[in-house]
Amino acid sequence: MKQFFCMILVLLMTIVSAVPVYADIGATKENPQGIISPQFTYISYLNPGLAISSSGLATCVGASAGYFDSYTTVVTAELQKSSGSGWSKIKTWTASATGAAIASVEGEYYVVHGTYRVCATAKIYDASGKLLETQSLYSPMVTY
Repeated sequence: MKQFFCMILVLLMTIVSAVPVYADIGATKENPQGIISPQFTYISYLNPGLAISSSGLATCVGASAGYFDSYTTVVTAELQKSSGSGWSKIKTWTASATGAAIASVEGEYYVVHGTYRVCATAKIYDASGKLLETQSLYSPMVTY
């Protein structure tokens, strides 16, 4: 009888302690806006941006950062206009930062009617000046 009681107790403990496991839908590799972010080797952050006011003033932004304190980040924001054969360069701005600090550049330029975008290019250099990585991202197109 004692052995039967112990077996029932073990069986009940097994059933009660079994916890179901469910996959978490929120555990995806997406940023808060729901956009999948590219993964780079030495670049921790790269973001282009473009806004054009009703008067035609384009505000162009480029920001980037690296992972390591001994590296230098150089970011370039290039305003581009759509032409029949592709994209043409209009204006370029550049900034740099050392370490994990964000290198950020913002420039303004009056544009004529057309479709524009910003190409933000990040370059990471080590302490000796050797180029380790170059990556570019484009802003969404804006039509003025």
